Parts: sequence; structure tokens; C-alpha cells
Amino acid sequence: MKKVALFLGLLLVCMGYSHAQDLPNLKHIKLNKKAHFANTEPLALKVIDYLFQTPIDKKNKSRMEAGHFLIDWMNGTPEYTFYLEEKETNFFNTDSDLTLMYMASMTKFMLENKNIKDQKTIVLGSMRLLLPYLNQQEDKKSWPKELWELNDANQKGKLEQYLYP
Repeated sequence: MKKVALFLGLLLVCMGYSHAQDLPNLKHIKLNKKAHFANTEPLALKVIDYLFQTPIDKKNKSRMEAGHFLIDWMNGTPEYTFYLEEKETNFFNTDSDLTLMYMASMTKFMLENKNIKDQKTIVLGSMRLLLPYLNQQEDKKSWPKELWELNDANQKGKLEQYLYP
């Protein structure tokens, strides 16, 4: 029994280590010319996937670096404009981790649906990516009432009616 527990423990450590190796050193990626942003679009998607595969944890430095890279990429890309409306960001009650994940979901949705320009469709698509991820997180105690209601509406298939009555 001890061997099985030890094996499983080592397997988890190895998986975590190999997963951390998936991202390059993001601090050395240049984002100061238009061409840099177009060339790093696949990396932005990889960073988003990494964020969605790792739990929210303020102590995870790799996750923090990934978040900084994504924000820098979003702020500088000339190809996309990201609108963070107060109506949507209020659901996250100024929690930077929740807001980052909303930004990641919006970026993912826009990169994977380049022909969609309608803000309402972008918000709905972003929330549909975000809410299942948030629902899997262990620490939901800090969620504001509005986020619980939004999550409940999504689970009942009434997200659009809740956001746009």
C-alpha cells in the first residue's frame, strides 16, 4: 500500500513538473512591436490553456507570470480590442484572479472566433468558458452574491436572460 501511495505521489509531482515545463520563460518574450503580437498569438492561447488547467493560487509564480504575459499581450495587440465593461467585471468583486480568468476566457473566445465582433456574443461566449472553470475551484467562499447568481443562471441554461434581461 505504501508503494502505491509513493508511486502516486511521485506521479503527481512529475506531472506537475512536466506541466510547468510547457510554457517558455515568458519574461523573455518581447512584446514591443506589432509583429511580436501576431507572432505570439499561439503562445497567448497556450498561456490561456495553462491558466485554465491550473487552479487559482496566488502563490503559484508560473501562473502569476502567465497572467502578466496575457495582460501585456491583451494591452498591446493591435489586432484585437478587449472591452471590460463594469457590468461584467462587477461579478468578480475586484478579485484580480477572477478578473484575470475572465480576461483569459474573453481572449480565448475572441482568438478562436475571429469573425465574431458582437460584444454581447463575446461576453456570453467568454462567460460560458469561464464559469465551468470557476465552478471547479475549491475556494468559492469569497464569491460575491452576484457571481453565485450568474453561475446558477449558467447551470440552468439561462445565462443570456440573466445578463441581458
